[in-house]
Amino acid sequence: MIHSEHLFQADKTYEIRHDNNGNAIHVTIKDGEAIVFPTLTALIEYNANGVNETERFYLDESDLEKLYSYKSYNYYDLKKLWGG
Repeated sequence: MIHSEHLFQADKTYEIRHDNNGNAIHVTIKDGEAIVFPTLTALIEYNANGVNETERFYLDESDLEKLYSYKSYNYYDLKKLWGG
């Protein structure tokens, strides 16, 4: 399941993908770039507080459809495949 909202700025989209079993990823999208976070807290630390050591990985917005079609909702499984 995917939920999408505009947070922080009108030109930045926030999406959460989850399975209702405790697994989720949090994604911000701006200017064709997507940043994937393991938790909402990590997303807020990075976007609102500027904490650069926050856990995350990057991909092109065009690759989100492939990422979202993957069967796992676990951030670390996805990071191994997409974020190195």
